[in-house]
Amino acid sequence: MNLEEVQRRLWEQSHAQKRNREAGTPLFPTNRYDGRIRNLMDLMHNPAWIAAACDRVLKRSRGKVAGVDGVRVREFERNREGRLEELRLELKRGTYRPLPLRRVEIPKPNGKIRQLGIPCLRDKIVQEAIRMALEPIFEVEFHDSSYGFRPNRSTHHAVYRCQQMARSGFTWVIEGDVKACFDEISHKAILRCVREKVMDHKFLTLIQRLLTGGVEIDGVRHPTTKGVPQGGVASPLLANIVLNKLDWFLHSKGSHGAARAKRASHGQPNIRFVRYADDWCVCLTRSNRQQAERLMDEIRDFLRETCGLELSAEKTRITHLRDGYDFLGFNISLGVGRTGALVPKIKVGRKAITNIQARLGEALRYRPTQESISVRLVRSSAVIRGWSNYFKVAHLNFRRFQTGQVARYR
Repeated sequence: MNLEEVQRRLWEQSHAQKRNREAGTPLFPTNRYDGRIRNLMDLMHNPAWIAAACDRVLKRSRGKVAGVDGVRVREFERNREGRLEELRLELKRGTYRPLPLRRVEIPKPNGKIRQLGIPCLRDKIVQEAIRMALEPIFEVEFHDSSYGFRPNRSTHHAVYRCQQMARSGFTWVIEGDVKACFDEISHKAILRCVREKVMDHKFLTLIQRLLTGGVEIDGVRHPTTKGVPQGGVASPLLANIVLNKLDWFLHSKGSHGAARAKRASHGQPNIRFVRYADDWCVCLTRSNRQQAERLMDEIRDFLRETCGLELSAEKTRITHLRDGYDFLGFNISLGVGRTGALVPKIKVGRKAITNIQARLGEALRYRPTQESISVRLVRSSAVIRGWSNYFKVAHLNFRRFQTGQVARYR
């Protein structure tokens, strides 16, 4: 089986279904569900498909925490063929049941705890097989302003898009964040959105089983009635599928093409947005704070009614571009350029500088194991390398970085 060819055909069929859905007119109405993808469950138990999913999972999972069964990559590889065949037959016969997730807690920079749900390797393989099938189907539907967990897109692309909007005159900004998105997202919303593109009851049942597989805490299995696990392979894609509804809702609030030029000529407001997973920002031009507040209320109502989600009160706010706003660790604001004119600038956010200082302090800290200074320097160099690669597109004032001053950039 040629996996790329299969995914290409899934993409083409999904694209044809989208054209059919959007071509309906009052004179010749069409069923919006015609052309949905069928027989995806056949891919889940295809030997070549599940073997490819296994290769990807094992490559990413080396050195990672094991699931509740305690099976690590090295142990799985000892009897890889037998384990894969057993898993494939369970999927084919409909007897597959996921094991509960392993609960892992990691500290967040703000002092809170992030709860991860770690699947075992066999469940990761099933999730990867699902992701491989759904990704080409829903890439057709995803909005161009969505950048999180998508092929050939990154945080840098999202930040550059914000800079482009600032250069185009979008001044008022709604900094948005969905409250506990991965923990609170509705299972009904996920299945409803997938059902719009997929007509395969067995495949949908498989997704539902993974969503409701439960989590193990102190040896006790607890059911999961909402949310997707942070740490799951398919979780980012499933969240994107639901939040894509928000993207197109925001798209409908703006004007495009000839309508955009007409609104601009009359001095009427317009909006654009950028979303990276559950972090997003909406930019308005020829507008004011009152209009931004009304739009934020509409977004809050839409998320609550359509996705079962709430806006984060502490992270969602309205600001003006001249004051700057934070997005994905960067700070985007207006600054004086070389010619003396105001231009949008990308800088490192205050929290990012505070975090790197804390991480470097931990990496260089003396330990009772009597580590040499060279060992600590190697560890700190790895921290700096990863941090600098992420923020390489931003301007950094090294004086503030070295002295620990994280005053607001002006």
